[in-house]
Amino acid sequence: MKKYIPMDLAFEHYSRLNHHLMAAEYSKICAEMCKPRYACVPLYESLCLYDQGQLYLPEQVRVIWVHDIERPSDNYLAREMAEMEHDFGFQSSYNIRTICTATAELRQELQAIRELGHEIQYQYEDLVITQGDLEAARQSFRDNLTQLRQYFPEIKAAFAHGVYKSGFDSTEIFKEDGVWKPKLWQDLGLRHPCAELYYFMSVLKSEFDSSFHYFGESSCIGGEEFAEALRSAQEGDIVVFLQHPTWWSDSYEVSELKKVVRGKCFF
Repeated sequence: MKKYIPMDLAFEHYSRLNHHLMAAEYSKICAEMCKPRYACVPLYESLCLYDQGQLYLPEQVRVIWVHDIERPSDNYLAREMAEMEHDFGFQSSYNIRTICTATAELRQELQAIRELGHEIQYQYEDLVITQGDLEAARQSFRDNLTQLRQYFPEIKAAFAHGVYKSGFDSTEIFKEDGVWKPKLWQDLGLRHPCAELYYFMSVLKSEFDSSFHYFGESSCIGGEEFAEALRSAQEGDIVVFLQHPTWWSDSYEVSELKKVVRGKCFF
């Protein structure tokens, strides 16, 4: 099958529903992560380790491994990612939007991810949904979290969905005058004081400074670049390590992905 890059990403994902993982490429990450220099944990487990003073490891690279599931068709890719990670002996977090639970079939894919031992967490976009109305967005967050917990009651953390073209920063629902207020998400149903991942990253950056790193598709495309990013970390470092299943379909050519993503064709 000829590989290609879709020029309308949303249409492509909704019309070609069931993608498959670029397995050989993704395995490069898993093979690197197998090395004893890394200690990989999912998001909420990392919060618990932080509370216990055990997140930092002086002789290993601590990796907090997360995935943002952007579109319903990504559920299939995410499940194949989760299967590979499980086969390699890893657990990670999968952050889901409400649209990813729209049908029983889609939920089944996510439930399969959970059954492999991975975390399911909430990828929120409520300020975009309410077009900037803060109070309505906070109520939307509460309602959507309640809805998702009908299927995944274990959700304990959240990460903002970056709808860049909307002009809204979803994290603003948890701030007052631009300052993070953990009590806001605690009042809406997430109890941990660092349950919002962007906030937790700001805490880690403040505490660990240059020993904290955030690697995602903004800096890495394809398995080799992600593996190289891991190799660049030093023992004692803490890494938040993010992939979007969207960019791991076996229909895509990695070299072309690099051109279009870095050429800002989609964002």
